[in-house]
Amino acid sequence: MNTELDISRILNSFSRQKGIIIAVFVVVSALAAYLSAILPEVYRSSTLILVSPQKVPTSFVFSTVTTDLTERMQSITQEILSRTRLEKIVEEFGLYGDSKKISTMEDRVETLRRKINIEFRRNNIFQLSFESENPEKAKQVASRLASVFIEQNLQVREQQAIGTKSFINAEAERLRKELEQQEAQVNQFKASNRFELPDVLDANLRTLEQLRSELQASLARLSSLQDRRGALEKQLVESEIAGPEVSGIKGGAGTTTDVVLQNRKRELADLLRHYSHKHPDVMRLKAEIAAAEEDFRKEKTQSGGGRDITAPAVASPLSQVLQKQIGGLDAEIKSIQAQAEGLRRQVSLYQTRIDNTSVRGIELSKISRTYEITLKKYQDLLAKGLESELSENMEKKQKGEQFQILDPANFPLKPVRPNRQMIILFGLLAGLGGGFGLAFVWDNLNTSFRRSDDLSAYVNLPLLATIPALVTRSSVLEQRRAHGLLVVGSFGVLVIGLLCVRVFGPMYF
Repeated sequence: MNTELDISRILNSFSRQKGIIIAVFVVVSALAAYLSAILPEVYRSSTLILVSPQKVPTSFVFSTVTTDLTERMQSITQEILSRTRLEKIVEEFGLYGDSKKISTMEDRVETLRRKINIEFRRNNIFQLSFESENPEKAKQVASRLASVFIEQNLQVREQQAIGTKSFINAEAERLRKELEQQEAQVNQFKASNRFELPDVLDANLRTLEQLRSELQASLARLSSLQDRRGALEKQLVESEIAGPEVSGIKGGAGTTTDVVLQNRKRELADLLRHYSHKHPDVMRLKAEIAAAEEDFRKEKTQSGGGRDITAPAVASPLSQVLQKQIGGLDAEIKSIQAQAEGLRRQVSLYQTRIDNTSVRGIELSKISRTYEITLKKYQDLLAKGLESELSENMEKKQKGEQFQILDPANFPLKPVRPNRQMIILFGLLAGLGGGFGLAFVWDNLNTSFRRSDDLSAYVNLPLLATIPALVTRSSVLEQRRAHGLLVVGSFGVLVIGLLCVRVFGPMYF
């Protein structure tokens, strides 16, 4: 019962405000019809682009363009949607030149930017679309935008490859100069300490061993000569003591020389028991014996058979020979002593070099460590430079990752909007809904009592009688005046709505 009463009240409320319902319905429907009539047809042309992978296997050539595809696409999109790029497209196709609402270049560029849509899909595919009132221009602009995308991608990849190569070459050149300086420092250190480096340690040890052997042999030779000289001095003293006795005997010279020869031969026999025939002392003694024999023959020839015992005393030939031999030994001893001194200096020099080898090795390792690190970095950069050059050539020959058009820009046969039937239908529904809603609100704002139940609910008094509404002249005029105001108000709202639709409708639909 309450439900029927409520429905009845609602229907009565709508019946009382039917003018408002009709006015709102007419105004909204008219605005929707006008909007559907003035909206231009918009065509959409789209193209499908595939990001094809690198054509050369990565096992042969590594690409230096390692930027993520999403980041690179965002960068390319920002570049293409920039004011400079879009201005060229606007001027190329003469877009929005005949529109009075879009007068400045900034507005035309902004309008073009809003009409471009880029949708990323899976499997490295993205769709690029453009909307225009002219289907032919929609196709042309979509094709142009796709080509700009492809060109910009190639340009970005090539610039990145060239930039990587330039950076690597610059770093390699810097390391090359640094390497040359360090190499010069190492070479200078090696040149200054070339005899004390670890590389010549074995040679220094062998040379030192050889010098020590030579020094030992020289000292042994010197000792032998000194012993020999002492023996000769002893013989010289003995010959000077025996000289006066031998000098008065005829043929004394021959006897003395014969004594010298016998002494030399005994010494030779003693040396042969200890040394071989090639020993220097043995060879020297043989030469002295040969010289003494030659002197003995010459003296015997010159004497002519002997001397007179009354001849004056002369120097003993034996003494002369001994002094001569001693003088030769002195010269040889001095020579060997000088040689031994030189050998000692060389031994000391090589010993110092060997002692300094460890220190020089540590110093050289410190200098060479930095050089080796720089050399390794330089070699790595050279290898990377070759790889970057290959990558650059691959990008220039368009063998790297590319954008490939799967579906070229189509010629749109029918517009994507506006959907005029939907706009009119929505306007009718909106008009009905708005009319009923406004009528219900307006009726509820009126607080006058229209039924007996309204009064009973408000006052706790019994209702004795009800008087029906009386139609008078003033009430009729009042009702006509309200209807007139409703018509005028509806017409004003309609005019204002038409102006708003005319101005703002194409902008938002």
